Amino acid sequence: MQPPFLFVILLDRMCSHSSFFFSPGEKCQYDPSFRGPIQKRSCTDIICCVIFGVFIAGYIVVGLLAWLYGDPRQVIYPRNSTGSYCGVGSNRDKPYLLYFNLIKCVMDLNPLAVAMKGLQCPTTQICVSSCTDKFWVVPPSALIPPSPLHTMKPSVVWNQTLCQPSIDLKTTNLTVSEILNQQLCPEFTIPTMPLINRCLPSFNTSQVGNFNVSGMTQNETLSYITNGTQQLISSLGVKDISMKIFEDLTRTWYWILM
Repeated sequence: MQPPFLFVILLDRMCSHSSFFFSPGEKCQYDPSFRGPIQKRSCTDIICCVIFGVFIAGYIVVGLLAWLYGDPRQVIYPRNSTGSYCGVGSNRDKPYLLYFNLIKCVMDLNPLAVAMKGLQCPTTQICVSSCTDKFWVVPPSALIPPSPLHTMKPSVVWNQTLCQPSIDLKTTNLTVSEILNQQLCPEFTIPTMPLINRCLPSFNTSQVGNFNVSGMTQNETLSYITNGTQQLISSLGVKDISMKIFEDLTRTWYWILM
């Protein structure tokens, strides 16, 4: 089979250094002042090229390890005390993380260490559908040992949504004191608002009133809560950077591949 006629013409034109629709034109004349490419050329950046290749290979290895063994949900979603993610799976309708006792967050004085642990301060944390909106503390009368004349049921003291899923307030045989000792329900609540899916305090000193935690004065309670919140917010700054990096990669990965 012979090649198409147009292909023969195109090949002939290319061989004669001309375009498809125009005449060959005049041949270029020798110009002694022309400074073109040197005859002996070589790569002057071999070392830099090798280093660049090593870094690219390292990024590929790190990316593969992160893809195989990492979990991107740790960057996006908060986790409760049992390790479950808020806002996904069985907690799909509970996107926010509630801290039982922000005062204990003061114990973690290193914001970076708190961030590396997923913003986990040493207190029970649960997934909730909405953050708390008022000051409340377990009434002292509920801490009185139960007797035939005085028994306060846990279901009267707490709302089930503020306790760990492992306890059923209506059927439990635990007393209020035992529930507090096991950190199954919070000792107090304060007005909070969601910040990066964490329930953090949202109030001013004029709203505190006579609120105070057992064993502390009002000023001590406010001071500890404020300091604990500052530790978490400092950690959120570190965590927020990683979240922004991850979100940016998820939005631009196809441009990076191109």
